[in-house]
Amino acid sequence: MKVYDAVKKVEVEVDGTKGLIDIMRDGRQVDLYLKEKKTDADGYMSWDVEHWSSIDVKRFIRCYSLEGRVLGESTGHNIYDLENEFKPEEAQKIELS
Repeated sequence: MKVYDAVKKVEVEVDGTKGLIDIMRDGRQVDLYLKEKKTDADGYMSWDVEHWSSIDVKRFIRCYSLEGRVLGESTGHNIYDLENEFKPEEAQKIELS
């Protein structure tokens, strides 16, 4: 899959979801610009960008943005959560930062 590297200002080829997870483990942030706005199950929060990064090899954090504004909320995930929560296929654009 093609991903834009915002630091190096080039497009890079990544080996799917596993490749993105490996990039996060190497210290980079993966930004998923979603095709449509999402809202949590309680209706508490809406977002249109997910910012994923790694805390260590098995733990990850997801921060959120809505319409260009970074939200104060974040969620923690372990490596097994990523199967259900990390969905780059739902993004219209993916960037590395």
